[in-house]
Amino acid sequence: MTSVQMRDFWDKVRATYWFLPTLMTLLAAIGALVLIWVDQALPSLFLQDKWYIFPPESIAEARNVLTNIGDTSLAVIGVVFSITLVPLSIASAQYGSIILRTFLRDRGTQFVLGAYSATTFYCLFLLLGLRSASNQTSLLRLPVTVAVYMLLMSLLLLLYFFHHVADSLQASAVIEQVSKELEEVIEEDYPLGEPTAPSAPRQGNEAIRQEVLCDGEAITSSREGYVRAIDYNELMKMSTKRKLVLCLKCLPGDFVGHNDQLLLAWPGPLDKHVMSTVNRAYILGRNRTLFQDPGFGIYLLVTIAVRALSPAINDAITPVLCLDRLGAALSMLAVRPTLSPYYYDKGNQLRILTTQVSFLRLVDMAFNLIREYGRANAEVLMKMLETIKTVTAHTHSPTQREVLLKHATLIEHDSHIGLPSEYDQQRVHECYEETLRAIGLGDKP
Repeated sequence: MTSVQMRDFWDKVRATYWFLPTLMTLLAAIGALVLIWVDQALPSLFLQDKWYIFPPESIAEARNVLTNIGDTSLAVIGVVFSITLVPLSIASAQYGSIILRTFLRDRGTQFVLGAYSATTFYCLFLLLGLRSASNQTSLLRLPVTVAVYMLLMSLLLLLYFFHHVADSLQASAVIEQVSKELEEVIEEDYPLGEPTAPSAPRQGNEAIRQEVLCDGEAITSSREGYVRAIDYNELMKMSTKRKLVLCLKCLPGDFVGHNDQLLLAWPGPLDKHVMSTVNRAYILGRNRTLFQDPGFGIYLLVTIAVRALSPAINDAITPVLCLDRLGAALSMLAVRPTLSPYYYDKGNQLRILTTQVSFLRLVDMAFNLIREYGRANAEVLMKMLETIKTVTAHTHSPTQREVLLKHATLIEHDSHIGLPSEYDQQRVHECYEETLRAIGLGDKP
């Protein structure tokens, strides 16, 4: 399994309610067996009575304590699962089902579920140890004491869980979680370098691209789904070994159907091994992920903002919070160099051609839908202009400022369409003029 496949696997299991609880349960079961051995192997003088919060006086008493703790933990698990479904239902209605991945990745809920599951199985294994113990005089004082401590800790975690559920339903908390993941992806995929304009392609690169597009042999997908990630290292090894040039047609975030083109390879002909290698390098799934696809993180924030602006919800505060986070993400992207669409092997030979994910495309994703749904709200339009002004302070090229200017002009234009009040139109226009001055065009008509 390659590093990209491992990363994708970890991204999948992290967004589950079973992985961490299962891991904690296995550790608890192993811990129960270890403590049974410790209790029977070490001399009783070594483990003094002061460490025992509830030392059982008989096998029956120890069995009753463990049974009660296990029953209590098992009953609370059902309550915790029931409570967990409540925020999932509310989040699906409020923010859209696409945001559920954020709740599924919540470590707090996973840890609470794991704590109660671990306590239940720990007591179960101790009960089996009591039943099969050759020395029936062994009361398992140390393991039973640990079970009592686990119960007390689980009760404290239940109080934390109630607070955590209430806190996680706040729009600011959901937006913050998505924003943090987006910023992590930007830092990883767009290394911070010298803030200069992207360099011109090497001489002949575009000619090679055109030749691949005209004479390249298409490699199609044997599956369907969203492109979650691409193993560029695998493609590079294969293209270097076969002396091929690959032009990628599908990028992370795109949907691929059966027999859709994944890429073009040149020169041909190609054998089955090349086609199978390409299909392995494309990791498909039922949904998108932020790994190699920061545009999906922007899309998640935009989805939250757009649903808040819908007539059914009519919330003007949540879009403002989303625009703050979008401004921070676009500011991070503005100071980072654009990734090159050309990949070279160790011999400095062009092997992979991709489509550049430009700053223009990401800005369009961030502002177009919010402007369309928020054109009747002066506060949202003004916040969009303020966000553009904030991002402008981090730009380093005229091209980036032209992109922001285009959206500022569209916002000011839509304000005359969506705002019936001349007062609100004037407020937006004044904010628009301030944005122009920030961009450096305040002296133009």
